[in-house]
Amino acid sequence: MASRWMGTPLERRSVLRGAGLGLAGLTGAALFGCGGSQSSSGGESTGAQAGGQASVAGSGAPAKVTRADGFDPKLGTVPVNNKKLVKGGTYRRAGTDTSRENDPDVSIAQADWELVGDRLATANGFNMKLSLDMLASYEWIDKQNLVLKIRPGIKTHNVAPFNNRVFTAKDVAFNIKRKAGLLDPKLAAAKYPRYAQFDGITDAVAVDDVTVKVTLSKPNGSLMAALADPRANMIPVEMEQIGFKDPMKFGATGAWIPTSYVDGTRQTFKANPDYFRNFDEGARPGWDNYEKVVIVDRGSLVAAFISGQIDVLNAVQPQEEAQVFAVKGAQKSLTPGPTWDHFAVNLKLPQFQDDRVRQAFQLALDYKAFSDPLGAGWLYGGPVHTMFPESLTSDEIGKLPGYNAATKAADIANAQKLMEAAGFKEGAGIKFKQINSSAASLDSSVRLKDMWSKAFPKMDVVVSANSDYAQFTNALNSRTFEARSYNHTSVPDAALDAYTYYHTKGGRNYQSYSKPWADAAMDKLLLATTIEERKQIVQAFEKQYIQEGPPLLQIRHPADNIAIAGHVAGNDLCIGPWAYNSYGVSPRWTWQTEK
Repeated sequence: MASRWMGTPLERRSVLRGAGLGLAGLTGAALFGCGGSQSSSGGESTGAQAGGQASVAGSGAPAKVTRADGFDPKLGTVPVNNKKLVKGGTYRRAGTDTSRENDPDVSIAQADWELVGDRLATANGFNMKLSLDMLASYEWIDKQNLVLKIRPGIKTHNVAPFNNRVFTAKDVAFNIKRKAGLLDPKLAAAKYPRYAQFDGITDAVAVDDVTVKVTLSKPNGSLMAALADPRANMIPVEMEQIGFKDPMKFGATGAWIPTSYVDGTRQTFKANPDYFRNFDEGARPGWDNYEKVVIVDRGSLVAAFISGQIDVLNAVQPQEEAQVFAVKGAQKSLTPGPTWDHFAVNLKLPQFQDDRVRQAFQLALDYKAFSDPLGAGWLYGGPVHTMFPESLTSDEIGKLPGYNAATKAADIANAQKLMEAAGFKEGAGIKFKQINSSAASLDSSVRLKDMWSKAFPKMDVVVSANSDYAQFTNALNSRTFEARSYNHTSVPDAALDAYTYYHTKGGRNYQSYSKPWADAAMDKLLLATTIEERKQIVQAFEKQYIQEGPPLLQIRHPADNIAIAGHVAGNDLCIGPWAYNSYGVSPRWTWQTEK
């Protein structure tokens, strides 16, 4: 007997591991669908190839994975390295800091748990299809009851106090309740920025060592996508008492075990010899070691890639292209990214509560002039990521007032009228500090200030670089900032993404945005059962939100323009907007080849 859930028939049986229930987002009318298939085609050379490639026989690559799965060549370039496997080695990447906020349920991004821990499921980088990771299966009994089966015998790291103990359903139930804010409900909104993704969960109980029953008070069709978020890592219950201050005390089930940590300089990890995944099924690293080195200066970062000191260079800039890709064997990957550059204001400040002020900011910004110098492949960014099938597309956003380059002069004139009507002629009386947390964000802050200063010459903006990432995170979580320029990452589900940023209860609604009409739209969106229903809700919300005057103003979706060393393979398995290659999760998918 079959039950109907999220618009499609769902057999009341466990879903087989590896098939899964997919987010049938990009091509189907239903929200949930079936898993993918393998392709038998392939080639021996390293180069840009379409999705559905198989590994070349004898290359030593994982035998049971589809290379560049879901990739459409119209989206850009993805290299598939099918050269012969070389076992072991050290994979090196650079970062602007070492450990950030390392509570995975608090972290904005790139906590060590993305390396040390695992997720229950992962999402395909291009079509969002779910693949089971720690899970063996899951089954929706009905719209408000979910049963999860974890893979039996998953071992924790062989370090004290975990000592290779088996990770059980009790650990998983603890994690789900923690992520949903049930363990500390009074502080959930302030402490856990993604707790709203788990909206409706009332309990998670371990039925036996491998079975968890999750109970909801209302349907949440995006719940499995929330568990595929790159930050939705599972931690052993012991970590709550150990705490998250000392990275050398972290232990879980993941592909990497910490081996050294020098604050602000370097971190190293070794491959977990007891990892539950085998190499042929994919998502188990082929390297012996992973190293993260801190390089803040951009020139030094580029030089490190050219000289072979690091194996990947993110965010390749136009002026760097010729030099970087002249490196022998260098692979180029250019695809839409999961992030959006933005400017945001704190609505607690009276000057930002007038819709006309925010409308003026949106109309006066020259999005094309801001984005073009930063590199090819960028997309216009709407309130909800334009790569979601439910959202307005980049082309559609680009035709709206403010975004449209052809009407820029008229839009700026209209912005000046709106600002004057709000009582701030030429921006006089508008004063705020604009914070950021990195060199890239600082550059954005300065460029935004320059653009708005031309439209509103009497506006007083102070650009403040906040190099302490923990302090910056606290300013967002406590809603004590005045304005910010920064970059956020979308989660692999349009409903979760919109709810997180625009619902009154949204964990990343740092702007303190609260409108009954928006809350109603977000609540309806979580309950929607088909892509068409969600599309109607999302696009109507986007248009009204922009017209109202966005306190969270998306500027662009930057492309993931990545240079990869010639001896690195597997990046095609973790490329695309929803695979989060620039996060800590990606090294587990890769391996070394001949140069």
